[in-house]
Amino acid sequence: MPRSDHPAERSKDQLRDQKRNDILNAAKKLFRKFGVKKTTMRDIAAEAGLAVGTLYLYFENRDDVVLACAEAFEQIHKDQAINAVEGEGDVATRLKEYILTRFRAAAETRTSDSHVAEIAREVVRVRPTRLQDESKIMQETILKLYAQGAEASQFHIAEPQRTMMVFLYSIAWFFPIEKSEFIPEPEEAALVNVLDWFIETWTK
Repeated sequence: MPRSDHPAERSKDQLRDQKRNDILNAAKKLFRKFGVKKTTMRDIAAEAGLAVGTLYLYFENRDDVVLACAEAFEQIHKDQAINAVEGEGDVATRLKEYILTRFRAAAETRTSDSHVAEIAREVVRVRPTRLQDESKIMQETILKLYAQGAEASQFHIAEPQRTMMVFLYSIAWFFPIEKSEFIPEPEEAALVNVLDWFIETWTK
C-alpha cells in the first residue's frame, strides 16, 4: 500500500510499523524461550502489550508471524549485503567483514537458546525456499565483490562462479544450523585464517 506524504498519515504509518516491530520482537523472544509450538498468539499479544484482537489486525495466525520473523532476518542479511557491496574500504576487507558478520549472526542465533532447531524447522515449513534464498543472497554478494576486486586489479580470479562455490563449501563448516554436544563450536579465529588464506590466494 502506497504511503501518504501527509504528516498525519506518515505518523500513522510509523505507528503501525512500530507496533508491528514490537510484535515481531515479542514473538522472537518467546520463540527462543519456549519454542514456536508452545507459543500462542495470546502469549505474543501479552508480551507485546497488546490485546489479542489487535494482534490479529497485523497477523492472521502464528505461521504468519513466523514468516514475518523470517523475512525480517532476511532483510537484515540484505542490508549487510548492500553494505558490503556499496561500503567504503578495499574489497578484500569488505568481503571478509561480510562473512564474519554472517558468522557472528549465525553463532548468536545458534547458541542463544535451546529451540533453534525447532525454529529453523518451522521457518522452513512456512517458507520452504528460506535456505535457498539466503544462499542466493550470499552467492550474489560474493560475485559482486569478486567483480569489484577484479576491476580494482585486487582479485585475480579466472573462474568467479567456480571459485565462489569452492569458497562457500570451504567455509560451510563454520555455519552449522544448530549447536551440537558432539562437535565443538566453530571459532572465529579459525574462520579468519581460512578467509585470509583465500584472500591471499586471490590477490597473488
